[in-house]
Amino acid sequence: MDPYGIQLRQPLPKDLIGSSVAIAAIGTAFEASYGWRLLSNGHELAGGFFQAGSMGLLESFVHHAEVHTDHIGPADFQLFGDDPSGERPPGLDTQTVPVLVIAGMRGYRVHQVVRGDTLHAIARQYGTDVRRLTVANELPDPDRILVGQVLRVPQDLGG
Repeated sequence: MDPYGIQLRQPLPKDLIGSSVAIAAIGTAFEASYGWRLLSNGHELAGGFFQAGSMGLLESFVHHAEVHTDHIGPADFQLFGDDPSGERPPGLDTQTVPVLVIAGMRGYRVHQVVRGDTLHAIARQYGTDVRRLTVANELPDPDRILVGQVLRVPQDLGG
């Protein structure tokens, strides 16, 4: 580990990101300025910059950022120290974690599958759709869920 880099604590791999993201880390950056972004196939979906901690001092921090995207699917979350050149080349302090983005989601409920459940019925019950359920749970086949399986059910801003 680079002792002057960033240690990302949140989001974690496979976390769901919706209309906002909580970013937690330990680190230091140029003028205590950090950047974040969501990438899908090399395309930036969302991003921003924020100040945290003190210049040159390794500190823990938490930042809450709004996410504006219409993407639903896998993505990479990146956190990095701000580069004063503005070029944002990947550096030693760039931390990347795979996440699942559900546009407009404010959070999720947990549902344990019982006999007779279908993804369509669960989606209808919670006011979401099968696509969001499939992505949130990385289901390879939306027609195959198992009794006892625990599903994350995205809840939209309006729901």
